[in-house]
Amino acid sequence: MPRHPHTTQALTTVSEEDWALAREREPIVRDLMHNPPPYGARAEAMAAAAGELNVTPNYLYRLLKAYEADPRTRSLLLKTPGPAGGAQRLDHRVEAIIEEEIKGNYLTLLRPKKSLLMKGIQARCAAEDLTKPARQTVDARLAAISKREQTKRRHGRKKARDEFNPIRGSLVAERALEVVQIDHTPADLQAVEPDSLEVIGRPFITLAVDIRTRMYCGFYLTFDPPSATSVAACVAHAVMDKSEWLAARGLPARWPVMGLCEAVHTDNGKEFHSKAFTRACEDYGIELRYRPPGTPHMGGHVERRIGHLSQELHLLPGTTFSNIKERGVYDAAGNACLTIAEIEWLVASIILEHHASFHEGIGTSPNAKWAADTEGKVFRMPADLRTFHRDFLPFEERTVQRDGVHLFNISYWHDALTPFLHDKRKVTAHYNPADLSKVFIRGVSGEYLEVPYRNLRRPAISLWEHKAARRVLRRQGRAGVDEAMIFDMVLARRKLVEEASNRSRRARMERARGAGPRSVPALPAASTPPAIDAAYRVMPDGADDAPLELPYYDTESWDD
Repeated sequence: MPRHPHTTQALTTVSEEDWALAREREPIVRDLMHNPPPYGARAEAMAAAAGELNVTPNYLYRLLKAYEADPRTRSLLLKTPGPAGGAQRLDHRVEAIIEEEIKGNYLTLLRPKKSLLMKGIQARCAAEDLTKPARQTVDARLAAISKREQTKRRHGRKKARDEFNPIRGSLVAERALEVVQIDHTPADLQAVEPDSLEVIGRPFITLAVDIRTRMYCGFYLTFDPPSATSVAACVAHAVMDKSEWLAARGLPARWPVMGLCEAVHTDNGKEFHSKAFTRACEDYGIELRYRPPGTPHMGGHVERRIGHLSQELHLLPGTTFSNIKERGVYDAAGNACLTIAEIEWLVASIILEHHASFHEGIGTSPNAKWAADTEGKVFRMPADLRTFHRDFLPFEERTVQRDGVHLFNISYWHDALTPFLHDKRKVTAHYNPADLSKVFIRGVSGEYLEVPYRNLRRPAISLWEHKAARRVLRRQGRAGVDEAMIFDMVLARRKLVEEASNRSRRARMERARGAGPRSVPALPAASTPPAIDAAYRVMPDGADDAPLELPYYDTESWDD
């Protein structure tokens, strides 16, 4: 029995046999359409044409009708007998139950399995004494719902937008340091304490990448979650001359990126919207560009560099890999042996290797691209790197009282603040959350003053420790929180953490994050200070087997 003509089938799915048959029919049908036989001889001509095509006259009339509607060879393709695609033959009530279960219980953010959907449909059909639909029938109803709609209902609008929206626009730059992207990620690596080698946890890494040359501009490692402080340290590292920073770590001084960029491109994290970051960028003539919502591809340059870095870290002992499935039975904590300083050394070495390697996107190595684009060019530099870094630190505005400046319920004082007494104007106090032992306030001359605690016997603490102490005090119902109480609580907490550090990984993390400042290595007057505020050992230099011990230091003591 001949099959009906089909006009909607994709040509790429048509068999050679069916296509050859359609091609054979097309000239005969076309001739009948354009040169119709006389009325008296029509029946005889149609019978002759049907015999030539080996079809019945009635089927030939169907071919003529299909070709008249769409005069193409594809109109004469065969169609498999049966109902049209998408036709529904179930009871209307069964159809309604399937639709209700799919929309009400399957397409939800709970993302139930398809087996539960089938159980629900079959249970309702059984309760109403209806014929249970087959799984293939339910699959067909699901297939009729677009993948975008299913993703939106089961995973949220953002995932649907990221997966199905067309990619529009791209981020390009015509000059080196025209646009620098900054982003954060937790390192896929467990770090240990320098002394006890106890596992602390995963540090966070902040990266800055020049999208024109694919050069890393700078980075910063810390155990604290991403914040305005980590952004400030990363920006300072990106801007400074890194020759001595590399030499101090036994690495070749081949990282030529230095200077202020024209624009910074970031996501919409709150640390990039902080007043300190936005004001400092405006002050130094750096344009701020935020990634439009729903356009993850716009951050592709720094994301790829993060991915490249993660792949390299996955080869190191203590790696957590990207997820549990990749990690398998590997014991990340049991194999961890690298301190954060050694991880810093390894990250820097990976970066230097990337700079010297061929990059397909630019057709050469990032080093060669940077050299070609910057030949004879001098980039803007801040007059003083310490001032530049402090400008990016978070700040609070305060008036100077007779007993000093009050910040976080702590009093700070310096004799140079005396001219600000009885002045209604507020001063801007920049602070480093990792070390609250001093704040930075511009004096009468315009230079930053390092203003220490009013009570110099107080220990240096971090903002994280400060907040933890206040939470404990609030739980104890001590409403009259004062400075002495806060420091007593911090010291008591440190003692408890110290005692528990050999038992709890979380306690070791707390100790690492609240360790406070350490002694500072002396720096030559013309040197560029380090941008990393924690400290430790560097990797072996030359043939030495033991790591080289470096003094502890922090970013805010570069003047010492």
